[in-house]
Amino acid sequence: MNSMAQKQFFRSLPRKGFPLYWILLAYLIVGYFYPVIGFLAVICMIAPVAFAVRKGRWWCGNACPRGNFYDRLLAKYSPHKPIPAFVRSKGFRIFMVMFIFTMFGVQMYLAWGDWAAMGRVFWTIILITTVVGVTLSFIYAPRTWCSFCPMGTLSAWVTPRSGKLPDGYRRIYVGENCTTKCKLCSAVCPMQLKPYESRNNAEGFIHPDCIKCGRCTAGCPLKVPEMRPLLKQAE
Repeated sequence: MNSMAQKQFFRSLPRKGFPLYWILLAYLIVGYFYPVIGFLAVICMIAPVAFAVRKGRWWCGNACPRGNFYDRLLAKYSPHKPIPAFVRSKGFRIFMVMFIFTMFGVQMYLAWGDWAAMGRVFWTIILITTVVGVTLSFIYAPRTWCSFCPMGTLSAWVTPRSGKLPDGYRRIYVGENCTTKCKLCSAVCPMQLKPYESRNNAEGFIHPDCIKCGRCTAGCPLKVPEMRPLLKQAE
């Protein structure tokens, strides 16, 4: 695949709904002057994992302000190159979880008792990881950071994968009408997953890193993929 084809393979689609990235920008600006605002980051640390227990990584694709920032703004300027395989590896993701939480723990220990200083710890982590995510967006793809984001990794670990899934758990279904030739569902997937590989699978596309954004359903010209709960649990 030549560089031009590689650049155009992963492409973005317009996003509907409220531009949540303003929350991220406001947080970074206001938090700089009022560090205690940094504590709001707790929401984006707990919510993804809490939602993942019953919905998978739904928060990442629908409610995360930083993810929204990547999709709505950076996707317009990113080269959309393939996300490096090593950042998706189990070992690297475990390392990132341990590294981020270790740094967070050390800094919180040093700041303990000072509310402004503790808030600054949260704010600083969000700032640094956002800078890393933006940089990777311009080098590879908009959601490169999301492939190994510590909270995303924890969410993927608790995401239902098999057996009796939670009632209402939504996943992608790719019917038999899919030819698997165009692979457009993968081309528009922000996480660069491959829904077409689950063609005609009764359980649907159950991938722990699927962020439930629905891009694949919108990107298919034949509208073959659909996102819905399992109509009847497999025995």
